[in-house]
Amino acid sequence: MRIGQLAEAAGTTTRTVRHYHRLGLLAEPRRLANGYREYAMGDLVRLMRIRWLASSGVPLGSVAAVLAEERSSADQRDVLADLRALLAVVESEQALLARRHARLTAMLAEAEQGQPISALPRELATALNGAVDSASSPAVGAMLRLERDLLEAAVLSGAEPEFVTGFAEMLADAESRAGYLALLSEWVELEGREPDSATTQIDALVRRMLESHRRGLVEFDMPEAAGVESGAFSLEEVVPDRAQREVVRRFLEQVSARSGTS
Repeated sequence: MRIGQLAEAAGTTTRTVRHYHRLGLLAEPRRLANGYREYAMGDLVRLMRIRWLASSGVPLGSVAAVLAEERSSADQRDVLADLRALLAVVESEQALLARRHARLTAMLAEAEQGQPISALPRELATALNGAVDSASSPAVGAMLRLERDLLEAAVLSGAEPEFVTGFAEMLADAESRAGYLALLSEWVELEGREPDSATTQIDALVRRMLESHRRGLVEFDMPEAAGVESGAFSLEEVVPDRAQREVVRRFLEQVSARSGTS
């Protein structure tokens, strides 16, 4: 058969056949008296095997070794190593695709229900959205939205702190949720106050936060605190308000002191 017939039978092109000739993967066929190359059935089978290996992900540089009928011990080890490496790449890609599939499935479910698309676990996002919708005041609602954004940033950063996984359970518990929202209300009321003029309120809020933390009702009453504690942000960046920043500073100091003595 001629080169065109060979290429068509193998589902490829004459250009590809000539490329395989140049690489030494496919032997040059004998020429007839008229100068035309004449391919035999063995050439077609060889070409189809090359195409099969290439479509399976085997690099052309490894094809000859894989197809060799006889191999030395070293060549055999190389072939096995190459195939195992290729398989590892495929498995890694499969794992990546599985993660993407799971994320996209979750996004689609949220979109179908008219929910905002979020990187947060679905239960947590639903609980926070519900808390925002039922907030006692616009200021508390804005604070809850900030908490939600900070939690999502923590998840997206890959450093998922403990309060992220426990937050949905906290919001689902009536007592914990009420305590958390009460703390947020007091927190919001401090905004704009000078620390020296709000000492009583600051002290009371810190005491209630520490009590909630001790009882486990609120694992970390403010995601901002966890972000500062981990060193991801400066306290001034996360809590720009002076009175609120003083609350966080005292809370973290006392939690750290208690941890050091436990």
